This record gives sequence, structure tokens and C-alpha cells, in this order.
Amino acid sequence: MEKEEISYDVKSFIDIMELEELVKLSAYVYKRIKFLGETMILEKIQGFEILDKVSFIDNTGNILKGTVVRLNKRTVTVKSDDGKEWLASPFLLNRLM
Repeated sequence: MEKEEISYDVKSFIDIMELEELVKLSAYVYKRIKFLGETMILEKIQGFEILDKVSFIDNTGNILKGTVVRLNKRTVTVKSDDGKEWLASPFLLNRLM
């Protein structure tokens, strides 16, 4: 998504709102952002299957290879070739052919 300004109409609408309305709007916007983030994670996780071969970079910058062993709500469990299990963000995994 490109960096854009909020439309004039939205800004004008917000400018006339009272504090109580702004608090409710803020809560709604937070819930919407959370929902969209969870949807993105779910879509990305659904792109993997158990036993897929993947690679990822660990916290120290090492490239690890392993096998998907579980698809969790927000992460993917990968068993690396050295036998360790990792919880990884699906956005950090690369499927190997």
C-alpha cells in the first residue's frame, strides 16, 4: 500500500466528532486492524502444508532448513534438520523445492 494522506472527507468527519465518539471509533479501528492482520497471517499459513521443506533465518542470522510439522494459529512449527523445533512466523519461511 502506498503512503497516502487520509482523505479530506474522513479528516473533516473526524474533526467534528466528540471525545466519546472518537474513543469508540478508535476501538473499532483497532479491532479492524487486528482482524486484517489475523486474516493475512491465516492466508499465509494456509500456503504451507505439513511436511513442506522450508528454510528460514534464525535470530543469529544463520540459514536453517527444516520440515513443517505443525500449522498453528499464528505460527508454523518447523523441525530443523538438526532436530530442533522452531516456532516461526509464516512470513519468514521460504518453501524449498
